Amino acid sequence: MMRHLRSIMRITWVDKVPSKEVLERTGLPSMEDLLTRKNLRWTGHLMRMSPNRLPNKSIYSQMPSVHRKRGRPRLRFKDTIKRNQKLRDIKTHSLASLSQQRDKWREIVK
Repeated sequence: MMRHLRSIMRITWVDKVPSKEVLERTGLPSMEDLLTRKNLRWTGHLMRMSPNRLPNKSIYSQMPSVHRKRGRPRLRFKDTIKRNQKLRDIKTHSLASLSQQRDKWREIVK
């Protein structure tokens, strides 16, 4: 994406313009911001679903304890939800009530 933006704006690597500045000039969000938005949108859908639906069950279920490999544990979807909540300053206890109010949820996600 950045390569195409740079070619449209005729910015070469010799100009040494950082990617953050290219995004500011174009007014486009970063890839991290886009992924955070998509994740929060899906989280809102999950919170509004009934608890007996499969996606909701899979989020709140726990795997039986198994032997883990060495190193850092792999991120779960729950962990990314928590990280994105911190990025958008959403309190954990207010997540369920905010997601039920679609207008407020859309404002937070954008």
